[in-house]
Amino acid sequence: MVFNYSITFDNIPSPTRDDCELVTAENGCSVRVGWLNDGTSEVYYDADPDLPFDSVVAKTERKVTTWSGEYVTNRFIAYNCKPSNTTPCNTVDNLKLAIISTVLPTDEQIQKFDSLIVPTTEFYGGLCLQVSNMTYCPNTNILSCQQCISIIQYSEQTDICAMCPPGKAVTNFFDYYTTYFLNNQTQLDRITLACRKYGPCNSIENIGRIKNTLITKFDFDKFFRSTTSITKPTMIIFFMMLTIGLLYADYVQ
Repeated sequence: MVFNYSITFDNIPSPTRDDCELVTAENGCSVRVGWLNDGTSEVYYDADPDLPFDSVVAKTERKVTTWSGEYVTNRFIAYNCKPSNTTPCNTVDNLKLAIISTVLPTDEQIQKFDSLIVPTTEFYGGLCLQVSNMTYCPNTNILSCQQCISIIQYSEQTDICAMCPPGKAVTNFFDYYTTYFLNNQTQLDRITLACRKYGPCNSIENIGRIKNTLITKFDFDKFFRSTTSITKPTMIIFFMMLTIGLLYADYVQ
C-alpha cells in the first residue's frame, strides 16, 4: 500500500480485506513501513522466509543517479515474526512498537557522506579496495568494472567483501541495514558503500565513519515496555464488548 503522505505512529493505516489476504505462512511474517524521498510512504504485509523470527529491521539508504546527480534518501522499518496457527503477528500494533522504539539518523547526518558517492568520471578500478573474508565475494575485473563496492557486516566477527565487480554503475549509494534480535537483545549491522572515485573510496575507514555517525538507535526496553500500553486498550475494548454481550443476553432471557 502506497500513501501520498508521511506515515507516523498515529496514522498508520490498518489493512482492509481488499488490501490483504490471510495466508498460511510456513516461514515468517513481516510488516514494513517505508518513508520515501518524494514524501510518500509505503506499508507492506508479507510472508518472507528470509527474515529472522522476532526481529526488527531498520534500513537507511542514500543514493545518487550517476547521470543526473539527483540524491535520494529512503528509510525503512520492519517487524518480523513467527505466526501462530490462528493469529497473524505482523500487525499494525507490532509495527507501532517497532517505530516508537527506533530512532533513525537525520537528513543532516546522512548528507554528510554525499561526498563519498558524488558522481565523477575520474575512476580506475585498480585503486579500489580489494579484500574479502566472506564465503562469496565477486571477483574484480579491472577492464569492465565501473564502481568500487564494499560490504561490511558487524556481528560477533567482522566480515568484509570489497571489490570492483563487472557491470554498469547506474547509481552510487550507501545503505545501513541493522537487524535487532528481540529474543537475546543483540544486533547485526551491515553497511554497503558503492562509489566511483579515483582512489579507494570503498575503504574500511570510510565505512567505519558511516557506522559511527549513522547508527540507528533501538530501545529494547521501550519495545517490551510499550507492548503492554499498546495492547491494553485493545483488551479493554474486547472485555467491554464481552461484558455488554453477556448483559444483553441476560436481558433478552
